[in-house]
Amino acid sequence: MPKHLVAIELAKLFGVLAHPLRVEIVEELRDRELTVNDLQKGLSVAHASVSQHLAILRSNRVVIERREGRHVYYHLRNPEMAQAVAIFLSFVSPDTSESDRILSAIKSAKSQWSQDK
Repeated sequence: MPKHLVAIELAKLFGVLAHPLRVEIVEELRDRELTVNDLQKGLSVAHASVSQHLAILRSNRVVIERREGRHVYYHLRNPEMAQAVAIFLSFVSPDTSESDRILSAIKSAKSQWSQDK
């Protein structure tokens, strides 16, 4: 049963990171704290969108906010989160043989489809 509870919590965390913008926010906060405006400019997305995703990350304890006057700064609760995201890059990198197979199929299809006209 304890393993199942841990699996549930990890699944929740993976769900929180299931949106590309939230992954990008984690990466932006890798080794610094930023405001919503900083993130909005760096990611080239709407202010409201950044705020919405930060709220999700904050409510799931991925980021923490620090207030300084009128400014709110965000940082990762655990900086190792960015390292974990970087580790997962190796799982999404295409296998060279698979990439070669797909490129070959694309070239073949392009050649065949060009001849059909």
